[in-house]
Amino acid sequence: MSLSNRVDVAGFDALPSQVAMLDPTGRIVFTNRAWREFSVSNGGGDRDYVGENYFDACERSGDDGAIRVVAAIRSLFDGDSEVATVEYPCHAPDEERWFTMRAKCFRHAGEEYVLVMHLDITERKQAELGLREQNERLETVASVLGHDLRNPLTVALGHAEMVDSDAADAVVESLERMETIVSDALVLARHDEANETRPVDLATRAERAWDHVETPDTRLTVADSATFDADPDLLGHVFENLFRNAVEHGGETVTVGARGDESPSARRRRWDGEDDGPGIPDDERDRVFDEGYSTESGNTGLGLLIVEKVVRAHGWRVAATEGTDGGARFEVRF
Repeated sequence: MSLSNRVDVAGFDALPSQVAMLDPTGRIVFTNRAWREFSVSNGGGDRDYVGENYFDACERSGDDGAIRVVAAIRSLFDGDSEVATVEYPCHAPDEERWFTMRAKCFRHAGEEYVLVMHLDITERKQAELGLREQNERLETVASVLGHDLRNPLTVALGHAEMVDSDAADAVVESLERMETIVSDALVLARHDEANETRPVDLATRAERAWDHVETPDTRLTVADSATFDADPDLLGHVFENLFRNAVEHGGETVTVGARGDESPSARRRRWDGEDDGPGIPDDERDRVFDEGYSTESGNTGLGLLIVEKVVRAHGWRVAATEGTDGGARFEVRF
């Protein structure tokens, strides 16, 4: 009995993907309902294609995707691989479409065959292309922020700092605020992964970030340091935004450390920062990392969003909890 007579037709006909079985010459020995219906909907006629040569039809088409499909299937019969996958476009006159061809060899009654499946991935591909276009636009905006806006902003800030007057002080404060917003926006736009990591010391990085934040009435305490792998520059953004958040909410002391009752090995998997300010209400702790969340007027609400983004870029997690003295505490776990 031939393979085509032994195939579980009902099972393969239930599949939404187009399925065919070929022999080593490319001759089709079986097709399922989806394969035949696809042919009809694309003007190929109502037939099962059994006995026709799939390799010849693909190569005659001259289509790059079809030729790559044939090459991948031949590699299976040649023993170069066990499974073949090819992604290709197959556009219709009225719509754009993409498919993935997956093929795998198998043996039956001493003969070798290949199972070929074509899966419609149009929705996924359109989403990928849309995301790529969005990322390209985002990179364009980031370039404008990072160069076309930041350069004249730096020049304006330099000139304003040379003027001795109350009005100039207000201008300097506004320009510095704009510079911070630009820096925050660039972090959000450009850093989805922490690619350049190296061992860093918690205390050293926290103290360095502290020097970059205006903290006239607040002091920093490092309770217990630790060493872990991180992108130093991105980690600096985490500390700076946590420190600004503490200062803006009236904290007098900010404490950073790898603390807790865990074993030394467990301590290396977490660190936290907390302040002695008013803290975060229970019902708002899940919202503090949301875009635009802020309890201070005039605040962009980007600070803690940046904290979460950079933490996730490292593959870590961050949570807002209650501090030792009732203030806000942010726990970062690796």
